[in-house]
Amino acid sequence: MFDSYPPKSVVVGVDGSQAAIRAARWAVDEVAGSDVPLRLLYVARTDPGAGPLEARAALAAAEEVVHEAYSAVEALGRSVKVETEVLDGEPVPTLVAASRSTGLLCVGDTGAAQHPEGWLGSTAREVAQSAHCSVAIVRGERDGTAAADRRWIVACVDGSPEDVDVLELALNEAQRRHARLRVVTEAAPGGAPGGDGAAVI
Repeated sequence: MFDSYPPKSVVVGVDGSQAAIRAARWAVDEVAGSDVPLRLLYVARTDPGAGPLEARAALAAAEEVVHEAYSAVEALGRSVKVETEVLDGEPVPTLVAASRSTGLLCVGDTGAAQHPEGWLGSTAREVAQSAHCSVAIVRGERDGTAAADRRWIVACVDGSPEDVDVLELALNEAQRRHARLRVVTEAAPGGAPGGDGAAVI
C-alpha cells in the first residue's frame, strides 16, 4: 500500500509591496481548482531589543500584510486553498529554506526602474540564485507602460543543466498567458540565473 503525502504548497513571499500582491495573484492560476495550497509567507527579523509592546506591534503589522495578500487572492473568486505564515528571520535565507519543501516559489519585484544597479532587486536576485525549486519573479506594474508591453515571460539561462527546465517552464507560461518569450543570459555579475530555474513574469 502506498503512503499518502499532502501536496506541496506553492509559496509566495509577501512583504506589503504591490509587486508581492501581484505575485500572490499570479500564483492563483498555479493552484486554482487543485488540492495544492497557496502559502502566503511573510518574513521579518525581530529586533532582539524590542519590548513586549514593540513585538506585538511588529506582529500586528506582519499579520496585516498577510491579510492584505489573502484578501487580494480571495477577491479573485477562484477556488484556492490558502495558508498563511509569519516567520522570524532574514528574508532571503528563510525563503530559500522554504523552497526546499515546494515546487514553486513566487516573489514580487518592482523591476529595473527601481533598481539602477541591475535588472532585478537584490532579494529577487538572491532568491533566484539560491532557491532549491523553480522561482517565478513577478514584476510590478510600471507607470506609463501599456499593458501589451508588459506581457513578457523572461527566461534566464546560464548554460547549466537546469536551462532545459527553465525554458520549458517559460515556454509553457508564455503560451498559457499569450505573452512573448524573451531568453536572456547573464553577461555580468548580478544577474538572476540560479536554483532550479528562474522565470521573470
